[in-house]
Amino acid sequence: MVVLVVAAGCGAQVVHRSSAPTVPAAAADHACVVPGAPAPSVDWAALHNPVLSYPDAAVKDEALVWAAGSWHMVFSYVTGDSPVAGQEQWDIATAESPDLLHWTAAEPWSEQPGGMASPDLVRAPDGTFVATYDAPPGESGAGQAKLYYRTSADLVHWSGPQRLAPELHPAPGDRLIDPALAWTPGGLVLAYKVGTTSQGQAFEVAWSRTRSLAGPWTVVGRPGVRAYGDTFENYELVTVGGRWHLVATSNMFDRPWLFTLAGDPSVPTSWLHWVDGAELHVPSESWNSGTGVTGAGYEHANSAFLCEDTADGYDYLVYAGSTELTRFGGWGHAEIGIARSRDLVHWTVPPG
Repeated sequence: MVVLVVAAGCGAQVVHRSSAPTVPAAAADHACVVPGAPAPSVDWAALHNPVLSYPDAAVKDEALVWAAGSWHMVFSYVTGDSPVAGQEQWDIATAESPDLLHWTAAEPWSEQPGGMASPDLVRAPDGTFVATYDAPPGESGAGQAKLYYRTSADLVHWSGPQRLAPELHPAPGDRLIDPALAWTPGGLVLAYKVGTTSQGQAFEVAWSRTRSLAGPWTVVGRPGVRAYGDTFENYELVTVGGRWHLVATSNMFDRPWLFTLAGDPSVPTSWLHWVDGAELHVPSESWNSGTGVTGAGYEHANSAFLCEDTADGYDYLVYAGSTELTRFGGWGHAEIGIARSRDLVHWTVPPG
C-alpha cells in the first residue's frame, strides 16, 4: 500500500509520499488485523453509525482489533447519567462483534469503577496484546492519573493492572494520561500526555532501550506538533504502508489528525519529529453533530483510532461522537462511529 498523507494548511490538499525510513520486519505488529484465518469481511452496505452504543453509558477512547474471527473493541465506559461533573463513573470495557454490526454487551474491567480511561491496544513482539490506559494510583478513584497496562493472549481474558513507567513524573500531583506504545528494534516508545489544564499540558515521549515494559524509562522530550495553537492527546502509534504514523486528537476542538515520523524509528530523538500533519475530515451525521463548536457543544470525531492493513484495501477509522456535552458529567452521551478511506484523505461513512 502506498502511504498518502495530506499536508496541513488551508486551500488545496497536497498529497505527499513520506520519505521516512520503513519499519523493519522485526518490529511488533501494529496492524489492527491479526494475521491468520479467517480474514475479516466488512459488509459496508449493512452498517450504520453509530456502530457501538449503549443507552445507559457513554463510550469513547476506543481501540479496535480483529483476531480469531471477531472484532474486539476496548473503550472508556462512562456511567452515571448526571450533568454534574464528578458524579459520573469511569471504567474500561470490552465488546466483541463478528461483523461490526452486532455487538456483545459491554464487559467492564472493574466491579467498582475507579477512574480507568483512555485505552490503547497493540501487540508485543511475542504476540501478547497490551492495553495501555490511565487511572488514579491503585485505580482507587482518588489522586492524579498515572499510566497502567494489562495484557491478554486472546483479548477476552486480561491480566491485573501493572503500573507503566512509574519513574516518569512520580510526584503525586503529576498527571499522566493517554499512553500509547510502539516497539522498534532499537527500543520501546511510549507516548503520553503530561500535565493538567491549570499546570499546562504537553505531548511527551519516553524510551525503554531494553524494549521491556518494565523499562528503565527515560524521557526523550516533547514533540512540537500543535493544532490551533494547542497540543494533542489520545495517541495511537501505527504503521501505515511500512512507515510509522501518529494518530492524535487536537486538544482544542477534539479533531483527529495524522502525522508521519520524519526520521529513523530506531533513534529515540526521531520520535520528536513529525511531518505532513493533516486533519482527517470525517463526514458529519446527525448522531455526531450539534450546536456551537465541536469539543465545546458536541463531539464530532473525538479519540479516533486508525485500523490499517485490512484485506479489502480500506483503512477504517473509529471515533466517538455525541450531539451534546451535558450528560455523563459533561462528557455527553458518546457513541462510536466508523468511516473508511482508500487514501487517508477522502473518508466515507456507512450508507445505513
